[in-house]
Amino acid sequence: MIRIFGWSRVVLLILTVALPALAVVVPAAHAANKTVIWQTQEGYVAVVPQDTARNVPVVPNNQPVDLTEDLLIGLLGSVQVRDTMKDKPSPLFTEGSLQLMVPYLQQALRKAGPGEDVTFVVIGLYKSLFGLANRPLVTSGRLFYLDGKLNLILGVVKDEGRSRFEATDRDYRLIAVGSRQDVAQGEWSLVPSEEQPFELPRRDWVVLNPKTAFVVKPVPVATPTPPPVAQSGRKGAERPLTERLATLNDLKDKGLITEDEYKAKRREILNEKEPERTPAERLATLNELKGKGLITEEEYRAKRMQILSDL
Repeated sequence: MIRIFGWSRVVLLILTVALPALAVVVPAAHAANKTVIWQTQEGYVAVVPQDTARNVPVVPNNQPVDLTEDLLIGLLGSVQVRDTMKDKPSPLFTEGSLQLMVPYLQQALRKAGPGEDVTFVVIGLYKSLFGLANRPLVTSGRLFYLDGKLNLILGVVKDEGRSRFEATDRDYRLIAVGSRQDVAQGEWSLVPSEEQPFELPRRDWVVLNPKTAFVVKPVPVATPTPPPVAQSGRKGAERPLTERLATLNDLKDKGLITEDEYKAKRREILNEKEPERTPAERLATLNELKGKGLITEEEYRAKRMQILSDL
């Protein structure tokens, strides 16, 4: 048996008492710097201390900031990602994951101060097996508002392995949430949409400008004009928007125009300068188009923000 005498016994006693206490205090102190806004089996949103880049002065964020849910959905929904093994880019977030997460991102940005960032992890269901099944994939990142623009730094993108854990076993602390210091790993690259270009300081870092959101640039196309409807006796922009889109859908359903002609004419109609009408009249027409299923949810949100931006 080993005997311990004098100061050795005192030191051992101190270590025996102090080490467990440190093990509790350090994580608690770390957790105290993090404010969780939302956390479920589908993901989490939190306000955390601002991370900094090496050898770069700390620049305070312009926060708190109040961005509408529609604006956040439009900005984040415009980001596309391309797998290096594929040619066609796809949306970074699913519509479902945006609808789920954005209200909490909005709350977090309202709460975050100049020295804080917003981090998130969200699990989206993506189509697989030729659209016959859904596959849960994890995307994570860091958000902050600076110089009038929303910055998004990604940690993981559509990661499959991390979503295989049971909901009770998920430890979101193990998932990278993006960093100013280190570039995220992964065989992917971010791609701006034609309608919503953004700055790309780094392959995992995008800067989105709310002032240019939802500004759709008209593309000149040479396409035949659909024949006028006999009962209306009116042509082109003189006819109600609902009537023109319904006519266009009818032409497509009957096989009288190609898919490319349909898309081009649809884009032309939605982007046309409207006659002088009040915002209330324009919004009422937009709600009617949505109610009749003549426009998609994305087109509805984009057109709505365009009308509101003209106020």
